[in-house]
Amino acid sequence: MSVDIAYLRIKRMIGCDEECFLCALEDELESKYMDTYLSELVMDGSSREKIIKSRGFCNNHFYKILIAASKPGSPDGHGVALVNESIVEKLIQDLRKQKSRRLDDPHKLFPAENKCPACAHLDEFARTYAKKIVELLSSDNEEFLKLLKESKGFCIPHLIKLLDVLREVMPNQSQQITKTLMDIEERSLQRLNSELAEYVRRQSYEFSEKERAAIADVVLRSVEKIAGRRGIKAGVEQNE
Repeated sequence: MSVDIAYLRIKRMIGCDEECFLCALEDELESKYMDTYLSELVMDGSSREKIIKSRGFCNNHFYKILIAASKPGSPDGHGVALVNESIVEKLIQDLRKQKSRRLDDPHKLFPAENKCPACAHLDEFARTYAKKIVELLSSDNEEFLKLLKESKGFCIPHLIKLLDVLREVMPNQSQQITKTLMDIEERSLQRLNSELAEYVRRQSYEFSEKERAAIADVVLRSVEKIAGRRGIKAGVEQNE
C-alpha cells in the first residue's frame, strides 16, 4: 500500500467528524470488501477455497454478506449458495472424521484452518493504518498532529490497539506518543461527557421535542466511543 494513499485516507476520515475515524475507515474498507467479494471473489477459485478452509465467515460478516446478497434484484445469492454448498460438504466430512474418534475438545469438531477471511482482511489494514499513525506521530508531522488534535479522537478499542502497536514498533518513543494520544482522548471524552450531561438536562419537561432531538444522537455516539463500531474486534483474534 502506498504511504501517500494511507495518509490521504486517514486525513479524509479525520475530516468525517466521527467519534472514531478509524471505525469510519474500517466501515469503508469492510463495505468495499463485501462488494468485491459478491461481485468477483465469490466466483474466484482461490478465494472460494480460502473461505471453505475457514469454514465460512464469522457470525458478523456472514450475516452482512447475506443481507447484501439478498437485496432485491441481486443475483449474488447464487454465488453465496455455491460457496455455502462447498462449506456444508466440508462440515459433513468433518463430522464423519470425528465420529470414529474420541472427541476431547468440541471446539475441534469443525477445524477451521484460517480465521474469518473478512476479519483477516480488516485486521491487516487496521494494523497498517495504526502503524502509519504511530509513524506520523513519531516523525513530528505538524499537519497531522494538528488534524488529530482537532478530531474527536478514537473509540476505546482502537485507542488500545494503537497503544499496542506503538509498544510493539516504537518502544523507545512510546511514552511521549502515549501521552499525546491520551491527551487527545481525554479532551474528546470530556467533550462527550458534557454533551451527555446536556442530553440528560434536556429530558426535563421544559424542553421541547425539537430541543431534545437536536442532541439525540449523543447516546449512539457515546456507545460508538466506548465500544467502537458494531462488530469491531480490535485487539481480539477472530475464530478463537
